[in-house]
Amino acid sequence: MMTEEQHKMLSKLFGPLELEVLKIIWQKDWQTVQEVLDQLPAQKQYAYTTIMTVMNRLHQKSVLIRKKKGKRYLYKARHQPEELIRHFSSHTIRGILDDFGDIAIAQFVDAVGNAPDGLKKLKQLLNELEEGERK
Repeated sequence: MMTEEQHKMLSKLFGPLELEVLKIIWQKDWQTVQEVLDQLPAQKQYAYTTIMTVMNRLHQKSVLIRKKKGKRYLYKARHQPEELIRHFSSHTIRGILDDFGDIAIAQFVDAVGNAPDGLKKLKQLLNELEEGERK
């Protein structure tokens, strides 16, 4: 089940329909397009092809895994909500560091310094990292 905080974060990465599809996919592994369509709100009256397109795009983005069974594809989530957030945030941070290097690090530290308990949390994480490297 997705928390409100996870929903807020994921809504910055996915459109409303993509997020609705993902919520359904996270409930049960290996679902067909029709099974997902059947679980969407009836008042929206989505076309089968619309849901198929959304699920195909999520597969192309490596968010969903699919396998062929007969003439249909079955889909499941590659990551649960928390893992997906971690994956996308890590990818974003790596891209920013690759593009902007030391400037990005300085801006990050500045932003963390302006957040309540931000520096305290950063120091804690750095200490944990150092402890892990010593072992």
